[in-house]
Amino acid sequence: MDDLQVVGVHGIRQRDTNSIKLADDWSQVLARSIAVHIGTDAVVPAVTTPYYGDVFPRGRFQLGEDETTTDLDAADEEEAEFLLQALETHTSPDPAQPPVGTLGMPPRTSPRMVRALAGIDRRFGPHAGKLVLSRLSEVYGYFKNQDKAEEVRARVREAVEQTDTTLIIAHSLGSVVVYDMFQRGQIPPPTMGGGVSQLITCGSPLAWLPVQRKLGLGTAATLQRPPHVSWLNVFDPYDPVTASVGLSGLALDVIDVPVDNRDDPHAADRYLEQQPVALAVYAQVIRKPSVPPAL
Repeated sequence: MDDLQVVGVHGIRQRDTNSIKLADDWSQVLARSIAVHIGTDAVVPAVTTPYYGDVFPRGRFQLGEDETTTDLDAADEEEAEFLLQALETHTSPDPAQPPVGTLGMPPRTSPRMVRALAGIDRRFGPHAGKLVLSRLSEVYGYFKNQDKAEEVRARVREAVEQTDTTLIIAHSLGSVVVYDMFQRGQIPPPTMGGGVSQLITCGSPLAWLPVQRKLGLGTAATLQRPPHVSWLNVFDPYDPVTASVGLSGLALDVIDVPVDNRDDPHAADRYLEQQPVALAVYAQVIRKPSVPPAL
């Protein structure tokens, strides 16, 4: 039996690091998780994490050397509408002005945006709206600049092909990148000689309708599971980036497993240490179908 190589695709907020450190971090968390949930003698797979934080190196918009602002002044009309549609999809209308200090946003933010962010804060807790805004703007940046997006995809594709992996774990924006690559046919399908047969997504923003539209999907419930690929989606209902929902309602045969990441719902390491992830990874190690635990 060949040793399993896992390719981990990170979210964009990975500055001051590199692929070696990320791989070491993910490897250590998976090793601890497998030891706890499987056993200390269980085989731990090697992890490769293609790094692309330098492709979008600066600022909230992550699109160029000069775009370092963290407020909404730099957002063009298209991005502002993208963000508003996403936020308003998962918040109930409330014309009331939110209490001062709950959002942490500049006062020049539009009233409509303030209300939408306040709705996210009410649902998930203080400053959740700002977190969602930041992550969704990263998704927008990925689709806006296709030259940079293609460089990201090329790095992921190279890691997948060089390791001959059968398992990809994608966190946050990484799940959007990997799904986009499956749509484009840029990830090798399962064959007798290998290919990716297992996808694990964690903290994914794919449930947001504007994100699906950017992927070219016309309506809700149109996410497509890649053929012959098992898809496990792990989400914390208190993770605002997931909109508090899984993906099984949007794509047939996706297995959703809710987890509790405690005080840091969106953190990659919290997702990686969860039992469903450990079981799915280990099942791939021993080449058996993965079945998440019953909850």
